[in-house]
Amino acid sequence: MESFDDPDLVVQFSKDSGVDAVICVGGSLESSKVAKRLALEHPGYLYSALGVHPSEVLKDDIDAAVAYLRENLDGCVAVGEIGLDYAYSFAKPNDVRARMRGIFSRFLDLAAEFDLPASIHSRSAYKDSLELAAGAGVEGVFHWYDGPLHTLRDILDAGFYVSATPSVAYSKGARAVMVEAPLDRILVETDSPVYIKNLARRSTPVDVRLVVESLAELKGMDVSEVFRVTTRNTERLFRLS
Repeated sequence: MESFDDPDLVVQFSKDSGVDAVICVGGSLESSKVAKRLALEHPGYLYSALGVHPSEVLKDDIDAAVAYLRENLDGCVAVGEIGLDYAYSFAKPNDVRARMRGIFSRFLDLAAEFDLPASIHSRSAYKDSLELAAGAGVEGVFHWYDGPLHTLRDILDAGFYVSATPSVAYSKGARAVMVEAPLDRILVETDSPVYIKNLARRSTPVDVRLVVESLAELKGMDVSEVFRVTTRNTERLFRLS
């Protein structure tokens, strides 16, 4: 939400379109500050998650980010987006990956300290992400998980959720994961304003309907049942009910 040019307009459009609530996820120190502000401006509709995305962890002042989260996590629903991503060219050296793991662990420790779930980015680092998250003893969701199915089974066995995004309509990896994962362990999200490949435009929170419809088609279920179960999953993980 904080990445939109006019977040307030997106909020109003989401409300008008029947979206019940939106979780606004930070990806850097600055965007986390915006997510927190927007949630305060739209109480009961926008809920904030604060964190630093792996693409930003070598750019942000992590000590400042940790300090900010510790002072501002009250009233938030998650720590995120945090995690690991070994696909970036800058993340090829082993010492950089070790540094990323150390930073991820610091954010996981905050999630444990505040008894909050984590929104976990794990691209090309699935095994390490799971080991660290499980070791921290936190709940959470593996955001946009499209990794190997054997790691998916370990993720589910460890009690984590996985999320379906607009990619479930076209990505072989994402579709394979959603076929394998039971519905009661799936959340739906739009990762707004991510570019939707099959629609050739950026997503908004309203596109959660498209995700649910794609997921229902893939699983051979009624759309209303997928809405019901994934909403319940979201409310449970983020303690919104």
